[in-house]
Amino acid sequence: MTPLVGFALSLILLVQAPGAGWVMAQAPPRDVHRVYWELFETTEVWVRLTPGDPNGAPPLLNLIFQAFFPGRPPREPYSLLHQWPRGLPARLVVRAEPFPLTAVGSLSLRFTLGDYTFDLTGPGNRYTTLSCGGEDCTPSAVEAELDPSLLRALIVARTIRGEALGFPIQLVPADQRALGAFAERVGVSAK
Repeated sequence: MTPLVGFALSLILLVQAPGAGWVMAQAPPRDVHRVYWELFETTEVWVRLTPGDPNGAPPLLNLIFQAFFPGRPPREPYSLLHQWPRGLPARLVVRAEPFPLTAVGSLSLRFTLGDYTFDLTGPGNRYTTLSCGGEDCTPSAVEAELDPSLLRALIVARTIRGEALGFPIQLVPADQRALGAFAERVGVSAK
């Protein structure tokens, strides 16, 4: 097997696992979707946002809010599709991934609500840097654990600014409504 074939196979396997549902089932921003990973017996629910720049520059990255539910869900009686998961997720994360050909400034992820900043990549927080999967890849994305209380705060905040991957970001009311729909689907009450 040539190194190129080995790399291609490892990339295919990396993309086909829980956490990559938003890549496998392309959906417009702000739409809440789910995928059931049969091999892993895990349901992944996600919403993808493309936050704008507070200064009006075009978006440079995706913010993907994801929830993971272990176990095999029951099927709908008529469509035979897996039902939406019930209860609270085992994991709740937010992932910042750059658009293709975007040079990442830093592996940061911060939300500022009013006067308070939540630094998800700061000391004491649980986060992972993500690379493209090859041996010589530089990390270009970050995934951080998301507390349900922060998700609730993002939904009701008056303004949301921050920084992701070194770029300034701002979420708009349509993004907050999408987060509210996501929270409802994953069992995190907005109240």
